[in-house]
Amino acid sequence: MDNVLFKYFEHRYKSVIEKSDKHEKLGPVITISRQSGCEAKKLTKVLVNKLNKHSRGKLWTVIDKEILEKSAKELNLSKSKIEHFYQGDDKSKFIDLFVAFSKTYVNEIQIKNTIIDVIKSFCKQGHIILMGRAGAAILQDQPNVLNIRLTAPFAWRINTIMNNQKCSIEDAEEWAIDTDEKRYKLYHQFIEKHPSNIDYLFDATLNRKYFNIEQTADIIIELAKIKDIYT
Repeated sequence: MDNVLFKYFEHRYKSVIEKSDKHEKLGPVITISRQSGCEAKKLTKVLVNKLNKHSRGKLWTVIDKEILEKSAKELNLSKSKIEHFYQGDDKSKFIDLFVAFSKTYVNEIQIKNTIIDVIKSFCKQGHIILMGRAGAAILQDQPNVLNIRLTAPFAWRINTIMNNQKCSIEDAEEWAIDTDEKRYKLYHQFIEKHPSNIDYLFDATLNRKYFNIEQTADIIIELAKIKDIYT
């Protein structure tokens, strides 16, 4: 019964959002999704500098942890508790956690809906680079958004993780597998159906093995120009 009610209210919320989306314009926005070890943080720093170097108007800004902070504020929760949602904790344990430790009861639907609203509120401002946070799933139907996916062979990514984190190959592999699994599950939290493949969400997938940070940033800018969200 609880599962039926969950799906019912989720469906009603999505219907309202879909109707409201037709009357709002988001962007321009670039979302960056990545497999572990693809150095997205380094990339976004270079990308935002390149975008702003020739910007004729509003400067571009990278948004990441701000999603957690604003969502937590909206729900009157600590930022760490919103992080539990992003970490893909078991639903029943996750909800029990809030019942036990929150002054105000919140459920998974409220958390997810708040995150969606927060992300869209940032993106309404435009000139946003949204790193992770299932941005491509949430903004997949928006015309003024470029969704980029970073990938690379597993061995290449493990080597990069070892170099950046100064860790052993065992620790790098464990971290990579766990992180990728959590990020994949997170996308499914924001997709109505659960496809086995989420490639359709992205405008382009770039293999970091063959393009360094500078080259990857330049390619993304060219794609943004083609999609007419950057001139």
